Amino acid sequence: MHLKISPAQTPGFNRLYLDYLENFDKLASFYAVDYRASAALLAHAETLVKRTYAREKLCAIFRRQNERYHASKKTAQAIELFAKPETVAVVTGQQTGLFGGPLLTMYKALTAAKLAERLQARRGKPVVTIFWMATDDDDLVEADQCGVLDRGNEFHNLTSGFGQWPRRPFSQVVLDDGIDACRAKLDELLPDSEFKPALLEKLGRCFRPGASLAEAFGAFLQSLISEFGLIVLDPSDPEVKRLAAPVVVKEISGHSPSTTAALKAITQLEKANYSPQVPLREGRLNLFYIEGDQRHALEFSGTKFSSTDGLLNFTQNDLLVAVEKTPERFAPNVILRPVIQDYLLPTVAYIGGPAEVAYFAEYRGVYEAFEVPMPAIYPRKSLTLLEKRVERAMEKYGLSIFDLWKPIEPKITELVKKEAPEGLFEPVSATRDELTRELQTLRERVAKLDPTLEGFIESTAGKILHQLDGLDKKLTQAVKRQNETLTSQVHKAATAVFPNGHLQERSLSLLPYLAKHGDGLIHQIYEAIDLGDHEHQVVPL
Repeated sequence: MHLKISPAQTPGFNRLYLDYLENFDKLASFYAVDYRASAALLAHAETLVKRTYAREKLCAIFRRQNERYHASKKTAQAIELFAKPETVAVVTGQQTGLFGGPLLTMYKALTAAKLAERLQARRGKPVVTIFWMATDDDDLVEADQCGVLDRGNEFHNLTSGFGQWPRRPFSQVVLDDGIDACRAKLDELLPDSEFKPALLEKLGRCFRPGASLAEAFGAFLQSLISEFGLIVLDPSDPEVKRLAAPVVVKEISGHSPSTTAALKAITQLEKANYSPQVPLREGRLNLFYIEGDQRHALEFSGTKFSSTDGLLNFTQNDLLVAVEKTPERFAPNVILRPVIQDYLLPTVAYIGGPAEVAYFAEYRGVYEAFEVPMPAIYPRKSLTLLEKRVERAMEKYGLSIFDLWKPIEPKITELVKKEAPEGLFEPVSATRDELTRELQTLRERVAKLDPTLEGFIESTAGKILHQLDGLDKKLTQAVKRQNETLTSQVHKAATAVFPNGHLQERSLSLLPYLAKHGDGLIHQIYEAIDLGDHEHQVVPL
């Protein structure tokens, strides 16, 4: 069941993102490069190679980090290519999540790898793929979640315990014994297969007590996509922070040119009837100051600088000295992060999801304020993986993907009623219709006789119809009990395709699919990704 579905028919996409995909000209002024045109991307690549980047220092960081992640020879080769002045990069990134995060993480990486391959073929010069791990983030509750389907296709959300630490940057998370318990629970839930032991062994090597979350995530990611030569970067590295310091200095010394530019873009977006994607106000620095294991957002008023929680106070000079001496104390927020990324890297295209694409509508002026070229913002591929048992259930009961993307109970009710003994529901429906007509006639006659009785008639009619609705529900429940197989199979199909009312890619981990299909699944997904359009793809397994 290979399907392509238009973005407008796919649930969960914001309006700005839909316009970006289907009516880009409305939004072109907010972005620097037309992501749809290969010529525009190739021209942007030539702009980048004229700039100077700290390639040798970055290569040293890449080597050190990726050796720690047990990267492949292809990654080592990609790092050597990065040192060449004609090399550009396709970049993507995601927060470092438990057991690799949701499916969309892999889709980002594979979209980036495939676009890099295509651009390199057309350009005739190297294009490498870089994955920027969002280790400066601190939403640990979200990161400490792993959605899996068990042997019976029921959804479970696993956590290891590190999500209990509020406001701690991912870079400071070290896994404890909770990760072993979480992996043991995963072992219970996943179906047995020829691939499961190797997967659990790999997870045990990467996600182990004493390992940092960044190290575990980076190593697991590299173990899955070694064939694509992906370079993984942890930007919380003090050496990376030192290279990025000029951007941080300009943000502080210029009283947040990023906020000034972003607020201007927000005004323009509101005039175009788009809601702001990143809330912002005057007086905010788009930086965090890290003290101990806590991130503190920064703001200023005149010459005074402080944390928004009121716990820290600085002069401008205090902050500038801190950047010089301890740049690792500073972390960008969602607005300044892309500028730092593309100040450091020759980014021809950034692969982003729907929310990120919308965020970038506020950033063109921010890039200009820091004199950093804004890359093409390329939409990551959106996919639904469709296993054979789910596909069989859909065919058996005449279900479409659109049926499964809606609340499933009404559809189950419709299906079981078709399976009910002939004539079971018709009398209830006919009685309701007949009563509705007769009660309407009675209302009209009572109104002429005594208008004060209208309310009583209305109340009585409501009670009678309510009783009929109750009878209908009881009959439906009885029919569902008689059709438990149908009810169960349709529920399981809906859970597999639209768990908890969200696209599969946002809620489910890759792990259940790896356990059943092995690492070859990664290449299968890569081959299935079609960069010829930006429609949602249903990929049968």
